[in-house]
Amino acid sequence: MYKWEQFKNILAVTTSREGGFSTGDFASLNLAFHVGDDKKIVKKNRDHFFQREDINLLETNTVFVAQNHSKITLKVTKDDVGRGYHAFEDGLNADALYTKEKGIALAIYHANCVPLFVYVPNHDIVGIIHAGELGSVANISGLFVKKLIKDEGVKPEEIYVNIGPSLSFSHRVITKKRAEELAALGNPIQKAVKATLPQYFLDLPLLNILQLREVGVPFENITFSNICTYENKDRFYHYEKGKHTGRNISFIRLNN
Repeated sequence: MYKWEQFKNILAVTTSREGGFSTGDFASLNLAFHVGDDKKIVKKNRDHFFQREDINLLETNTVFVAQNHSKITLKVTKDDVGRGYHAFEDGLNADALYTKEKGIALAIYHANCVPLFVYVPNHDIVGIIHAGELGSVANISGLFVKKLIKDEGVKPEEIYVNIGPSLSFSHRVITKKRAEELAALGNPIQKAVKATLPQYFLDLPLLNILQLREVGVPFENITFSNICTYENKDRFYHYEKGKHTGRNISFIRLNN
């Protein structure tokens, strides 16, 4: 398990794959209903992990996304609690969430994609972003910050972001054609395309950092887990094309 421990009055966690009941490709703490694992075992995993005293994720205090690699950010209130708790498709249709209400945990699923924890202490706002390739190219992190600025009166320099466990660029290989397509979109996407010929790579953590910087979030406000899910696939789920695997969840909560 990974925790963002910079601030004491929030809980920001990425789960590991250890200590559950799933078997085979899903071994062992798969917490996602939508990846092909036995849903009864997933529920058992959830009951086992969510009810830990230091976690305490309940139907009455937790909101999940029904993520689809969009660029949608939604504000969460107490009216949303319980969404996605028992079924993936019941989650909120978004890839980023934020709330100003204490005690509500905001959760996303991921394996290779980038989880971004967001905290604005001056406004008592917490947020979570699921940034896969499509969402990152669509500037989900930059749009998230712009929404906080516009709707909540937040200043960029008040925002703190932590990048959780995700796939490092050296393991995100893309084709030459895809590299050329992305580079043609200009900066900052162009800067996230790297090459060690004959291979090309896409650096999603870097792309999200550049997008945060473009909207004014100071670099010193951005921290990193420095955990690659591929290089630590004994601890975290990692997705390989054509193979089944479980999902880590990342969540953040403003403590009461």
